[in-house]
Amino acid sequence: MYDKVVSLGSRLHYPITVTKLLKVPGDSVKKQENIFEYKFSWRRQIDDETWSDETTYTEYDSPAEGVLKDWRIAEGMMINADMPCMTVEEACGHEVQIQGMCTICGADMTEVNWASEERDTDRAMINMVHDQTGLMVSANVAKKAEHETQRRLLSQRKLSLVVDLDQTIIHACIEPTVGEWQRDPSNPNHEAVKDVKSFQLNDDGPRGVASGCTYYIKLRPGLKEFLEEVSNLYELHVYTMGTRAYALNIARIVDPDKKLFGNRVISRDENGSILAKSLQRLFPVSTDMVVIIDDRADVWPMNRPNLIKVVPYDFFKGIGDINSSFLPKRQDLLPAAPLPSNGTTASAKQNAAPGVKPSIGDEIARMNVADDEASFKVQSEEQEKTLQKQLTDRPLLHMQEELDKEGERSSEESDMGDSTPNQPRQHLLKDDDEELMNLQDHLTDLHTSFYETYDRRRRERGSEPIHPPGHRQRRPSGVDDGVDLSMVPDVGDILDELKSNVLSGLVIVLSGLVPLGVKVEESEIGLQALTFGAQVLDTISKRVTHLVVSTERPRTKKVQQAAKIPSIKIVNQDWLIHCLSQWRRLSERPYYLQILDVDRDRSEDGTEVVSEDDDEAGAKDLKDFDWATADKDLQEMLGLSDEDMDGDDSDVSLGLTDSEGEDADPSQSQGIKRKARADEDESDEDGGSALAKKQRIARSRGTSSLRAVQTPNGQADPVSAEGEAEAGDDDVDVGVPVNLDNNADFDDDDLERDLLAELEAAGD
Repeated sequence: MYDKVVSLGSRLHYPITVTKLLKVPGDSVKKQENIFEYKFSWRRQIDDETWSDETTYTEYDSPAEGVLKDWRIAEGMMINADMPCMTVEEACGHEVQIQGMCTICGADMTEVNWASEERDTDRAMINMVHDQTGLMVSANVAKKAEHETQRRLLSQRKLSLVVDLDQTIIHACIEPTVGEWQRDPSNPNHEAVKDVKSFQLNDDGPRGVASGCTYYIKLRPGLKEFLEEVSNLYELHVYTMGTRAYALNIARIVDPDKKLFGNRVISRDENGSILAKSLQRLFPVSTDMVVIIDDRADVWPMNRPNLIKVVPYDFFKGIGDINSSFLPKRQDLLPAAPLPSNGTTASAKQNAAPGVKPSIGDEIARMNVADDEASFKVQSEEQEKTLQKQLTDRPLLHMQEELDKEGERSSEESDMGDSTPNQPRQHLLKDDDEELMNLQDHLTDLHTSFYETYDRRRRERGSEPIHPPGHRQRRPSGVDDGVDLSMVPDVGDILDELKSNVLSGLVIVLSGLVPLGVKVEESEIGLQALTFGAQVLDTISKRVTHLVVSTERPRTKKVQQAAKIPSIKIVNQDWLIHCLSQWRRLSERPYYLQILDVDRDRSEDGTEVVSEDDDEAGAKDLKDFDWATADKDLQEMLGLSDEDMDGDDSDVSLGLTDSEGEDADPSQSQGIKRKARADEDESDEDGGSALAKKQRIARSRGTSSLRAVQTPNGQADPVSAEGEAEAGDDDVDVGVPVNLDNNADFDDDDLERDLLAELEAAGD
């Protein structure tokens, strides 16, 4: 039996007065049967100037059927608005329905009842079953079912894990080149694709040229071991924007025995939306024990706290997500370069499409737009065009051909007639992804933290208070089964705490990574940095600890500004991506950006301010320099005698002096000295020393052979005598400065550096 509270509804002419109750508790009530009488007053217009007060008596018809349990109204009661009028005990609550029919009593839920403003189909509005869109349940049934699931998981010491497919645990394409490489052991990509799985979607697949195409599926490295280990801690669910037929084929490849996912697979056919995903589709009451792994965070607008974002798996280069037409346009970073094995990091290309990204609010609004047939048709057509392009353009084949041509050119340039055999062909596809190793660690840590919190709460609640002497304690009733739903923590809170410690205390500015017109704190990469505890700003200041720069645009105004503040670490985007992937702050050293000398800070008197690291590098270079030879060469070039080279007055040394640090080598502290003759009587007839003459000659020429300076990272970079180039907006490339030959203010130190550079070049 089900108790239903029946309301009067909004269609009555309020206020009303109850005049007579026609039923008493215990009476049976049928739909549309008169159950009480009431009256209401109103004004009737007789002519243009005359109105008459009228009172109408009428009956109220029952919108429900069952046994009257009690009245919520009484005779003589005046009612001004809609309110509950009675409680009816129904034989069936119609809480489980399928295709408009009650699965319990078989009643037609679509039948129209003129006495009721509510439809019986509204009693079951929640769809929480993976593979049935027509099966609906009530909120009460959903709550009971979810609590039972939670109790079962708690007793098993598990959580729920929702797993995305495309670019999270697999990568898919329909490029026929993959099949050709599989059948050709001599192809350099054969080793990488030999374990690629395949299937066809003849009935449920795309139409047109791509109809009946073969799908090639590459499992992310270590997937089998990952799923087996994680399944001991989590109950696994598949959630994909592919069709159900596509999802089931993937599930058969990943889980052929149905031991991992079983039938817990949800696709876009059952999702209820073709633009966004939602945990409420499977867990409508509580998401406290649910974790998500997905390469896209933006498609979970309501469930970001439960998400662990993974680095997208991009095995088939340039293909992307095969079902991306059913998702918002991707705006986050694509995969970073692999972690360096030799202490340096390779340059990663940022392939995200340029353009202005709408705000998060606009994106959520877009994803919540009604998914009508027209929009679904447009997206399906877009997907078919994308698939057709793979078949006709064959991008993998062309990229491999370009790689072969580049290899041939390199071989020709290096051989130059040498009879050494040709180098082996380079392979386009690489099977070196390690993301699942990091992901398994994160999921294990999260599971451990969740149950540590849960157990601590239960212990604190179960601690017995101190009782006075002689107090008789009650014996515990029943057996502790380890389940207490009231003590369940929110896994989203625990996940947030784990992530927020990674970059805590850092102040980060992004350069070249946020689309124009988008607030940094609303960009995907900015949101990720905030989630991991960093503070994200959009301008450079002394508060900033890190400037994270796109490898596509290494010279922007922000880079120039940050280069003048020694405390700011300037790194490429891979540092941040790898930190987010590994959940730990990595050393910045392998990711430091190469900074042009012209972008470095200069003090008020024009001398360069060198950082501690640069000073150490310079000292190391100076140790290996032959100062004696340099002294001799410079003496000959300037035409100076030994007497000119001696003296203690106003000496300036090219070498390191004792005052420059304890690490200076005493043998190198006696560099070339220049004797300044302050006394006019000691000047020669031309009014200066021989060195001064050479300086004037050099100034009169107005030229210098100094074209570049050596940066601490070892690369020679062009130098402009006027300092940094003019920059526009913060993230606008300022380019490479132009060399200037004329410099009327070339001082003594500059001359010495110029001459020293000439000596070094001559020695080479």
